[in-house]
Amino acid sequence: MEFVNFSIPRFKQLPKVPLYKDQVIIYLEDLAKSLNIESNEKLLTPTMLNSYVKQRVIPAPKDKKYTEEHLAYLIVVGVLKQVFSLQEICELINIQIKGYSVEEAYDYFCDEIEKAIKAVFITRDFSYASMVDNNIKESKMLKSAVLSFAHKLYITEYLKDETTNDQFHLLNI
Repeated sequence: MEFVNFSIPRFKQLPKVPLYKDQVIIYLEDLAKSLNIESNEKLLTPTMLNSYVKQRVIPAPKDKKYTEEHLAYLIVVGVLKQVFSLQEICELINIQIKGYSVEEAYDYFCDEIEKAIKAVFITRDFSYASMVDNNIKESKMLKSAVLSFAHKLYITEYLKDETTNDQFHLLNI
C-alpha cells in the first residue's frame, strides 16, 4: 500500500520547464502509478491528451509544450476520472478555480487527496481538518470527490487481497 504515504508534488514542485506530449505522459504515468486503481490501464495516452485539449478539459498547449498548469490539470483529471465522468470533473475544476487560482486549487486538491487516503486506510476518521472552510459548498464538494476516490481505492485493494487469498486457499486444497 505504497499510496498511503504517497505525496503528490505541489504546484511549485512541478517541472518548470515546459514539456512535450511524450514527456508529459511519461511524467504523469510515473507519478500516478501508485494512484492508478486499474493498474493494467494507462491513466494518460497521447489520444487522451489530445481529446482533453479538444474537449477543453485542459487549456491548449503553447507551442506544443505543456506547463505546470497543464500538469496540475492532468493530475487532477487522472485521479478523478477513475471515479467521475469528464464532464463532472470539468464542473468540479471550474467550481474550484472560480474562487482560487489554479495553483491554490491544485495544492488544496493535493492536500485533500492525501488526507482522504490516510483517513480511509489508516484512521477511519473522516472529520479531518481541511485547508479552507469545510462549511462552504466548494470545500464540501472537493472533500466528497477525494473521499470517493479514496473509498474506491480502498475497496479495490481489499478485493485484490481477497482474490489473492481465495486463490491461495484454492491452491492449498
